[in-house]
Amino acid sequence: MKILSSYVFFVVLCGLALSHRKCLREKVITFPQLATNTWVKLHPNESMDMSAATVCLQFYSEQMSLDPCLFSLATPSYPQDFSLRWLSFSKQYEMTIHSFKVQFGLVFKNNQWISMCATWDANSGLAQMFVNKVASFKKEVGPKVSFKGDPVITLGQFQTQYDGGFDQHNAFTGFIADVHVHEQVLTIRQIKTYMEAKTRYKLGNYINWHNLMYSIAGSAQVEEKHQVTFYSKEEQQ
Repeated sequence: MKILSSYVFFVVLCGLALSHRKCLREKVITFPQLATNTWVKLHPNESMDMSAATVCLQFYSEQMSLDPCLFSLATPSYPQDFSLRWLSFSKQYEMTIHSFKVQFGLVFKNNQWISMCATWDANSGLAQMFVNKVASFKKEVGPKVSFKGDPVITLGQFQTQYDGGFDQHNAFTGFIADVHVHEQVLTIRQIKTYMEAKTRYKLGNYINWHNLMYSIAGSAQVEEKHQVTFYSKEEQQ
């Protein structure tokens, strides 16, 4: 992968959002209202050239919008190159790969921390999702091509075009934490370790919550995790 010569999209956003590089371990990002001007953008140090990916995150919500989006990665080739959202009508999680969609019937519960990981491999075209240590079966989705280009990665909104196009029906309210993006399909053991909140889980080598460059806009804000919700038994270990 090549190092980005400049953050074009980052510079454009400087007048609209506050940018930071921080370790967000033990912190959450709060999305307190349904609004298209509330979002967080994650800025990797490199452009994308990966034949496989794993996205892991944790969230806590009342699911007030119709189809809240947790994670949205857009490239110039695909406005939804890799996205994750909850569909309230079908009561399923939706993963989008290269603008092709696939759904998984795993559990969603209000007012409870949910750990999620989603994997996709360009060699096989197979996607799989894990929610609170329950695995879906694998489904084929999207063309079997690698993720390439300079991504725009957004939390809390669903991008309908490259770097924008938000719809309030897809806005997320609640907490998002521990976002990691890996340039590989993690093993079942690695995913289980992440979901058990072990201190030695594998950190993302593309997006790392413990060393994160991000921009934050609207009413979104960073807070201490222990100040906003109770810890689960697993998190206290």
